[in-house]
Amino acid sequence: MWKFSRNNYSNSIIINTYQWKDVSLKFNNKIKGTFIEKWFNYWKLLARDYKDVGVNLKMEVRQKPLKAATYFTGISFLSYCVTSNPDLRSFKSKYIESANELALVNPSLTNPTSVTHLKYIEKCFNANLIRYINLGVFSIVWVDEFSKDCDTYECKCSYLQVPYRHFGTRILDVGFLNTWWVISRRMLDYDVNE
Repeated sequence: MWKFSRNNYSNSIIINTYQWKDVSLKFNNKIKGTFIEKWFNYWKLLARDYKDVGVNLKMEVRQKPLKAATYFTGISFLSYCVTSNPDLRSFKSKYIESANELALVNPSLTNPTSVTHLKYIEKCFNANLIRYINLGVFSIVWVDEFSKDCDTYECKCSYLQVPYRHFGTRILDVGFLNTWWVISRRMLDYDVNE
């Protein structure tokens, strides 16, 4: 029976490390010319390319610090815009907040622009016409012609769809930096009757 001791264990490690070169040579000869060798070479070259890019980037940052600071600031701002992009839920909450603020003001004092805009949004929500597009840096809320539940020929026919050049007239609001800009602008003087 074989007994385990430190000497046996360390000898086996030494033997294995010496035999490793032989095993790797046998393995390399076995996979030569196969798909595995090509795959292995691809990943090795890819790692070398990324290492070269990292070294070159480090040298470029040292040589041109102002350019590097400008790029870093731009990338940071874009990533902040992406993380703070508002969604449809925030649009609904902004609409409800605006409607509640408007409800607290006497109807004779309310701004007609704010009232008509909020009534139009309410009508579109009730008819299920509100659509939301996330464009990464900013979001767009727009009004469709038909509800998602509508299944008539008129809403399915591609020839009867609204052309893309008229899409700008259908935009209800634009969200950027956690703010819905159109509804915020329309609610600016909601308690001042013009």
